[in-house]
Amino acid sequence: MSTTTPARTTVREGAVDATPLERADTRRLRIGVGQAILLLAGLLGWLLLYVYVLSGFSQGHAQQQLYGQLRQELAEGTAPTVAPIEAGAPVALLDAPALGLHHLVVVEGTRPAQLQDGPGHQLGTVLPGQVGNSVLLGRAVSYGGPFRHLASLKPGAAITVTTAQGVFHYRVDDVRRNGDLLAPLADGASRLTLASAAGSAPLAHSETVYADASLVGAPQPASAVSATDPGGSAMARDASAGTLALLALALELLVGGLVAITWARYRWSRLAAWIAGLPVLLASLWLASMVATRLLPNLL
Repeated sequence: MSTTTPARTTVREGAVDATPLERADTRRLRIGVGQAILLLAGLLGWLLLYVYVLSGFSQGHAQQQLYGQLRQELAEGTAPTVAPIEAGAPVALLDAPALGLHHLVVVEGTRPAQLQDGPGHQLGTVLPGQVGNSVLLGRAVSYGGPFRHLASLKPGAAITVTTAQGVFHYRVDDVRRNGDLLAPLADGASRLTLASAAGSAPLAHSETVYADASLVGAPQPASAVSATDPGGSAMARDASAGTLALLALALELLVGGLVAITWARYRWSRLAAWIAGLPVLLASLWLASMVATRLLPNLL
């Protein structure tokens, strides 16, 4: 007859952790949310990097091409002097030593897309050097921020503009803000007004600063001007259907690139996937950033 050994009972004293184990689906949800937050933080960091740094390279590349085009047109005498002028076409060279500007190409139009290439000549105003008031708008933060020091201009500072009609020298009269009175322009005189954003916080510029300069010497007669463009007014944004459609396309390319890289990591090696997909990913990210900045005010 066999005997069984009775089971021994162990008594444990102290606190017992009765927390239930985390479910697998809850753990996956937390990981997914964390990855989404990291992705959003990365996209925000990229956008700030693009606005403050990388967009300047974009404008530099555009300026190089525009300078070559305008230089050839000035030599051939074919640079535009009368409206209508194609949007984005180079119309003048701007030199302002006090702003650190030398041979900066001015383009026609002041919509956000045009100011990505350089300062823009506002439609509805005469060209620089002609009788009347010519207005040039430029960015203060993004795309090199060519007019970022506009508020620091002092009366008497020299500004030179070169067009197909000659070289024109201006002297700054005053710097004003929104609401400040503008002295009336005398008959037969020529004034150049530079405008940009001003404010104390980055990307929170809430007002516009203007620098008015008078021509030293005789101006050229005023030529025909284009109709005023509401989409190119100071601090205007471009949220048109075309811009939103292009942004959606760029984001689709970006998501498609991420999906392709993820797929390639399982089919190939991780290194091979990034080598093949990184150029496409950067190109779509660059395009999306360029289009997204058009939703910001054109003077930022």
